Amino acid sequence: MSLEPARPTPKASASRSSISFPRENNLEWLRLAFAVQVVLAHATEHLGVVVPGLELIQHFPGVPAFFFVSGFLIYAAYVNTPDYRYFQNRFLRLYPGLVFVTLGGAVVALSAHGWFDLLSKFSTYVTWFLAQTTLGQAYNPAHFRDVGVGVINGSLWTLTTEILFYLCVPVLVWLERRFRYAVLLLSCISFGIYAQGPMIWQGAVYRDKTAYDFIALTPAAWGWMFGAGILAVKHFSAIQRSIRFLPLAILPLVVLMLVGTGPFFGSAGNRLGVVYFVLYVAVVLWCAFGTPFLRLNFDLSFGTYVWHMPVINLLLVLALPSLPLVLFLTFSIAALSWFLVERPALSLKRHSLRPMTKAETVVGQQPVTR
Repeated sequence: MSLEPARPTPKASASRSSISFPRENNLEWLRLAFAVQVVLAHATEHLGVVVPGLELIQHFPGVPAFFFVSGFLIYAAYVNTPDYRYFQNRFLRLYPGLVFVTLGGAVVALSAHGWFDLLSKFSTYVTWFLAQTTLGQAYNPAHFRDVGVGVINGSLWTLTTEILFYLCVPVLVWLERRFRYAVLLLSCISFGIYAQGPMIWQGAVYRDKTAYDFIALTPAAWGWMFGAGILAVKHFSAIQRSIRFLPLAILPLVVLMLVGTGPFFGSAGNRLGVVYFVLYVAVVLWCAFGTPFLRLNFDLSFGTYVWHMPVINLLLVLALPSLPLVLFLTFSIAALSWFLVERPALSLKRHSLRPMTKAETVVGQQPVTR
């Protein structure tokens, strides 16, 4: 998703009220930090390397934070953008980079199986490629299960959830026009599925996968995290007035790091408890909008996130399990993805997030963005 601001078009302004928030914020740096957290967690898990401070890092998981920020930004983008442009922008943000990393994943598989494997298993590669670049990112052909960790790019399951959320946003806005608490209600339902689903749907329905394993690829399970982002951006003016108090969330956050467990207080990994999650995103909002702005002229967060698992798999194929090499190759390829693929595609976007005017900033009216 792109964070570049722009004024809403007349069509957008006429059809629904616009949302804005501070242009100078640190969301881009934070998204890069979230991606690095995921890289370090997976490198430790799959390469057997030791990452100093990993136990602390696990209490600040990247995926839940990504979902929150997506809810925050994507809802604002839709409200400020005509429908067709919203979908065009989402396509330009995700699809070029997704195609690029899928080609990279194919190279990893061919490095393990030999280049003639493409000819002998052509239909497998084509089916996998189509799945990876649509809504089948979790599809994992048996032919690839001897490559690296057994999944070419397992991190892409979150893109399935993201894309489905993008499709849900127009429906959410439509529902809100008829019931103002629609997002809150649906978020509560989603949390119920998230909290109770693993216990309710335990039986295997396909091979060794339970019904909840499939639900967990959708916003039905994770939508409450996106919903928290939507509620935050809808009420950003109130958050902005209280931004200096958000660091107070750090103390109870630390307490829950030590004792928190379960769907309400869990403090590590992607399955955070709701109380811990609220405290966590309070700190995220403070870091984004309550600390000095540091400009970042490039965005490596998406590339870092989607490329790190192909890199890890390649190093396993080559028998080179090295964390420094993972970081070097991941950041290098992420930079290539940004400058050669993502940024050129983003230049075609129509901006959808409006910056605050100086007058709005002075009187404390609605929010800020970048």
